[in-house]
Amino acid sequence: MVNRWAAPIAASRAGAAHLRAGRPCQDAALCRELRDAEGQPVMLMAVADGHGGRRYRRSEVGSRLACETALAVVADALAAAPPGDGEGAWSRWLAHDLPEAVQCRWLEAVQDHWQSDPGEGDFEPLLYGSTLGLVVMTTLWWGHTGLGDWDLVRVEADGRARLLQEENEPTALGEATCSLCQPQAASLFARRAALHPLAPDPGDFALVLCTDGIRKSCATDSDFLTLAAWLAGSGAEAAGVLPEALDRISREGSGDDVTVAIGRAAAPGEPPVPLPAPPAAAETPVVTPSPAQAAQASLPRPRPQRRRPAIGRAVAIGLALAAAGAGWLALVWPRTQPPPQVAAPTSPGLRAALAEVERLCGQPASLPLELRRRRDLFVALRQGRQDPARLKAAAATDPLAALIAADLPAADPTEEKPAAAKLPAANPRRNLQALGACPALLEALSRQWTLSPATTP
Repeated sequence: MVNRWAAPIAASRAGAAHLRAGRPCQDAALCRELRDAEGQPVMLMAVADGHGGRRYRRSEVGSRLACETALAVVADALAAAPPGDGEGAWSRWLAHDLPEAVQCRWLEAVQDHWQSDPGEGDFEPLLYGSTLGLVVMTTLWWGHTGLGDWDLVRVEADGRARLLQEENEPTALGEATCSLCQPQAASLFARRAALHPLAPDPGDFALVLCTDGIRKSCATDSDFLTLAAWLAGSGAEAAGVLPEALDRISREGSGDDVTVAIGRAAAPGEPPVPLPAPPAAAETPVVTPSPAQAAQASLPRPRPQRRRPAIGRAVAIGLALAAAGAGWLALVWPRTQPPPQVAAPTSPGLRAALAEVERLCGQPASLPLELRRRRDLFVALRQGRQDPARLKAAAATDPLAALIAADLPAADPTEEKPAAAKLPAANPRRNLQALGACPALLEALSRQWTLSPATTP
């Protein structure tokens, strides 16, 4: 049987914000080549993202142990049965058996670490809290599983990229994410688990597995997919330069820790080759910022923090090989042409809101990501912990928050909610419709309100 996979590569780097604060990298990545019970090669890649912060002060250890234990569990399963032993059985294994084994072994590993190096207070798994994303690549199929805010992208031979997996759990709200330290962690893997049979001639494609710091450094989902295609198109020679590229991504993007793992498949009998890269950096048009953009850029920007999206409009990222044989990657940060300016109303806040609606409706593909980044605001408004009037009054400085506040649904009379959350019965949708909100924006807002609980769990 022919091995259809090249050895995966991975890199993990401390975020720019962490370096400034003197904190360690809380991401981890691990790749490994194993043999199954029949001696066939199996490629594995795992990424994990420790939560950081005082409550999770050993999460850099937790993320490392998450990768190590996941790969150890896979190795044990492959030694007992070959991947060809029924795709249905392996699908169930990815969704149920593997998660239970991983969480059990991870809990044992973090407790052993605590006993070898006890700290203040009592042992709690949340001290080591971490996400986990895992991809298993065999000669017959490949599959993925995990929990938390990792992303998986498939890049075809022609450079087209498609997002296969992202976190979309109602339990992961605001800055929170699903974690191995949760008691019910094993049950959360199933939604992120899937098995994909390999066709007799699957063609060349790549899998890009990354932690959330990569995606948060991109302004839109389209930019994120472009970045994934750059990473996949750089080829195996990028293994030595990925750290430098990731440093730049974090420094000029989210400031968060950044981690990526890349696996590549080829048709049987052909060695996996690098996928074609997108157009060279020199072909990227240079756009002169408008006066409004220049004014926005001059405002002070707070430092990015753990589990927060990039502040403001994150720059789009593109990766390109600098020159043939140069051995390093150059990063290009193209900026999108601003939408046409509307006739200026008298109120600065109204002007900002109109411009924001036009911007959002001009790039509907980015709406889910942009609103998901504000999920904590949706929850706070729904639970009455945030005053919508104050947000609307500050529309000139944060127009997106003002639009979200203006769209706050009327209170359900059957729900018990704090007094601050009670609203008049007026239809808030008229506020956004008067500003020219498109159906895509209204639909994306409705989805976020649906995912936001009206009461504190």
